[in-house]
Amino acid sequence: MTTVALLGLGVVLPSPGASATAAADTTPPTAPAAPRTSDLSCTAVTFSWSASSDNVGVAFYDIYHDGQLMTSVPGTALSARLTVAPGATWGLYVNARDAAGNVSQASSTVTVAVPQCQSDTEPPSTPTGVTATASGTTVTVRWRPATDNVGVTGYEVLRNGTQVGSTSGAGTTSFTDSGLAANTRYRYQVRARDAQANRSAASTAVAVTTGGSCATAVCSVTKVTTETDLPWGLTTLPDGQVLFGRRDAFEIVRLDPATGAKTVAGRMPGVAGTDGEGGVLGLAVATDFAADPWLYVMHTTTTDNRVVRVRYTGGVLSGTPQVLLTGIPRNKYHNGGRLRFGPDGKLYISTGDGQNGEWAQDLANLAGKVLRINRDGTIPSDNPFGTAVWSYGHRNPQGLAFDSQGRLWEQEFGNNVMDETNLIVRGGNYGWPRCEGTTGSCAEAGFIAPKRTYPVAEGSCSGIAVVRDALYIACLRGARLYRATISGDSLTGVQQYLNGTYGRLRTVEPSADGGLWLTTSNYGDKDSVANNSNESILKVALGQ
Repeated sequence: MTTVALLGLGVVLPSPGASATAAADTTPPTAPAAPRTSDLSCTAVTFSWSASSDNVGVAFYDIYHDGQLMTSVPGTALSARLTVAPGATWGLYVNARDAAGNVSQASSTVTVAVPQCQSDTEPPSTPTGVTATASGTTVTVRWRPATDNVGVTGYEVLRNGTQVGSTSGAGTTSFTDSGLAANTRYRYQVRARDAQANRSAASTAVAVTTGGSCATAVCSVTKVTTETDLPWGLTTLPDGQVLFGRRDAFEIVRLDPATGAKTVAGRMPGVAGTDGEGGVLGLAVATDFAADPWLYVMHTTTTDNRVVRVRYTGGVLSGTPQVLLTGIPRNKYHNGGRLRFGPDGKLYISTGDGQNGEWAQDLANLAGKVLRINRDGTIPSDNPFGTAVWSYGHRNPQGLAFDSQGRLWEQEFGNNVMDETNLIVRGGNYGWPRCEGTTGSCAEAGFIAPKRTYPVAEGSCSGIAVVRDALYIACLRGARLYRATISGDSLTGVQQYLNGTYGRLRTVEPSADGGLWLTTSNYGDKDSVANNSNESILKVALGQ
């Protein structure tokens, strides 16, 4: 067995040039088996696995944690020494890849809890200089930085003694609290935390009284219901009722916004999880749904990701789903999954790269793309390549939304550097895997630059929505909602809301009354176990 020592992340062995023999090979290797760890320290771990088999031969093993590529090693290696982050909890897994670029399904996930390099029981100092200023029903809290013997990693904001938000990083010393009651007095405190969860005492409280009406973009947030499974796709029907998917339970649920009552409309047949992010994903309905009631669903099977449609009549799913598009590569992560009807009546579909970056540049492959099909699954005659492909060079896009000019905006997960917001054009190449955000070989001819980027630690954003030409972006790791004004082909006036208030935000969708729906993904979003979550579906009232 060969062991490869790796001193950092992001070390990738490039895919070899495909020979005539390799190009004819379309059979992927089997999934690596028996993944395991050993020799764990605060900075490194040895990750091992049993060999995959392949009809020609395994050329590489690609090692990931939680959907992020760490490194690739030769096919002769069955272990690697990986650099890890002190105090992190990561899910490690490995895929096999052959010389033709065929990628296996992933191994099972091994969770590694990395110890700290030194014990630290000393809390940070208490933040000082706390102020709170009201603008309508929004309050902005500011404070001076705290200090720590090792380092401050963030702050927690308390309203009336209860934590309502958090910030990450020692340099972020402000927080916006939105959607408060009018003409109401609130008390705010701030406490600092370090990497080992030591917390300072709460600061001296400051009081502020809100104004008589909302004067900001986010006016109120209401928890309409909770969920034990992951609410991933969500769409609003013409009568104002909401349908959402339970990703790992494979069910479609009808939600009454007025009462919060939920009714299972049906269970999608033929769905399979991926021990990661597969399952029932995006949902969409066309503008003429009342006359032609099809529900469009993207979901994972045991062999692929696909798009189907099923009748929704009398409040329930009926009949056998019609399969519209198959053969979208699936894997543990990187399945994409968002659906959106455009003003042209076509169905747009975001697909992940299936954990094979080269597929994103392969126009013969449906992975790493934005696709466009007619509602019956046929290919529109004006698609740029005569296939379902509308744009390419994407890593894992999970957000699609159209603005008032009919332009398509897209949100895309980066690997470990930058997330992207892109303005999609017909036939456009957005650069992955050669370019991530604005890093890498982004100057290559033909690559289209993103309109905005976000550090992965402040992003990992999934769904997007456009309301009155403001773009709203829901972020998982960043645990916040971004709002940006669409001005020409730029995004301006970017603001952050709900930072740490509700945790990881997955889906944001327009509501029937001009507001937003938000869903969370705080628990169980990295496995395929049904009903192991504790999520919220939130209704957001918007102001200016």
